[in-house]
Amino acid sequence: MLHYRLHHDPKSSHQQIVWLLNHLNHDPVLDVGAAQGFLGQLMQGTGRVIDAVEPNEYWAERARPYYRHVFASTIEQAHLASATYPVVVCADVLEHTADPVTVLKQLREVATADAVFVISLPNVTHVAVRLLLLAGQFPQMERGILDRTHLHFWTRATATAMLREAGLRVERVRPTGFPLDELWQQGADTLPFRLLMRLQHLLLLAAPTLFAWQWVFVARPLAQPCAHSRST
Repeated sequence: MLHYRLHHDPKSSHQQIVWLLNHLNHDPVLDVGAAQGFLGQLMQGTGRVIDAVEPNEYWAERARPYYRHVFASTIEQAHLASATYPVVVCADVLEHTADPVTVLKQLREVATADAVFVISLPNVTHVAVRLLLLAGQFPQMERGILDRTHLHFWTRATATAMLREAGLRVERVRPTGFPLDELWQQGADTLPFRLLMRLQHLLLLAAPTLFAWQWVFVARPLAQPCAHSRST
């Protein structure tokens, strides 16, 4: 039942999101698609107030100890209060939804007017996917960019356009690295593993479009036109 694993690389999506939340220092936070509660686990001891939405009932129960409230439902059925959350996190979730733009618009209703959205999305232009396409392959996998449950695939540019369509302005984008510990689970404490991790971090700096496994977007709602502007 555990489809996802927590990664400890500081360049992984959850580790970067935790760093961002600690620097934003706003409460409460809404964790959308919390899975088994990785974000809540990583934020334990920080004093932050975090709620979660997770439609998988088994995962929601596993996540419950790490959150103030866990809504075991979809966003549409969660009955969240309007204008409540100054921070909304969508970590590795929108690619699984049928209509991510509609989901984000619904989340804007429960976010405050100046809320920060922290969103991670897979990068379909990663070098591994490019090589597979060159070989005439587009396999469905159990996890990763080509996860069989993904309904959408984005480049950095098309992801930015999707967020803008949902009424969000991207302020910052960070690349994440390939989860090397998925390939080499026993080598995490070895010198070769640390050297390989360091090499990956350098490649992310040199060519993020090629080597980013995911993008972590920081975005805010676009300003709404004032009533005078709409009437003229």
